[in-house]
Amino acid sequence: MRHTALILSAFVLAAAAHAAATLDGINLGTYASGPKLTPEDLKGRVVLFEYWGIHCPPCLASIPHLAEWQKSYDRDAFVIVANQCQGEGADNARKVWLAKGGGDQVSVIDGGELQGANVTGIPRCFLFDHEGKLIFDGSPFQVEAELTKAVQASPGQLVAGYAWTKLKKEAAAIGKRQNMGAALKSVRKASAGTDVAAQAEATEMIKRLETWAGKQSQAMTAARASDPAEAYRLALSLSGALKGDVLAEPFDAAVKEIKADKEAMLAVRGAEALAAVKAQADKYGLPDDPETFLARASNKGKAAEIAGGLKSVATKFAGTKAADEATALAKTWKLGG
Repeated sequence: MRHTALILSAFVLAAAAHAAATLDGINLGTYASGPKLTPEDLKGRVVLFEYWGIHCPPCLASIPHLAEWQKSYDRDAFVIVANQCQGEGADNARKVWLAKGGGDQVSVIDGGELQGANVTGIPRCFLFDHEGKLIFDGSPFQVEAELTKAVQASPGQLVAGYAWTKLKKEAAAIGKRQNMGAALKSVRKASAGTDVAAQAEATEMIKRLETWAGKQSQAMTAARASDPAEAYRLALSLSGALKGDVLAEPFDAAVKEIKADKEAMLAVRGAEALAAVKAQADKYGLPDDPETFLARASNKGKAAEIAGGLKSVATKFAGTKAADEATALAKTWKLGG
């Protein structure tokens, strides 16, 4: 069915899972915002696929909740695909998503399709566990309990799909990305030991981690020129996660390299400054409904504070991605920036 013709509704009440809805054959439409995904990236993760539209008030109201959920859980275990389905295009989807406080951690697409989904109104979300089983079909305002349980039960994408018996403790830590360096030390010890079963598991674990670390390194390198702040975030995160292991070396080196690059660090500081302004705007509720927010006389001081913060970022960090976004947000939020 064509979801561009969906009729707006306040939201669809939670219903029993529709057995036909599946991630198999998923169409990820046109990329709009956030981390890019392929169907392969969804395997081993809890997946929340939501149909939303830029002209649907309840859809817009759900955006901050989606952003908060993605921030709360590591993307290795959980990923949100926000599918704009009202035919307005990826550019409009991105602008509205960011203006409504969606941030840059949720994968936003335009015109995607979830095979077998029976969607009669939006917003409508489908939640799949880490094995790809549909466990919820209904309103995003009623999915949180199921989502929490699914993420807690997920082993994490790095270790999913394998029966760990000898290295169960290490797999749990690595899957949740907790004390990965220490867990890796134990895995490498098992790899060099005499227990054949443990050796086999260690070999599998190391192979997975090497592949994963390689992909992270590629993403970091790709971001280095266009988005040094993101490259720095990745380098710092992986350097800490893999601390003490040989896999941390390229990320350790990247952290030092970026810190020594004044232009790159300007972008990093700009991103940090913008994040602080956006957090304050979120606290005030500005991105949820800018027009209503600005219409209240009591919000005049708060609006001036956010406008000043965005102007400061755009001026102090001119030429960076953060400066461009600050200028765009000022216009989107009608703050005269």
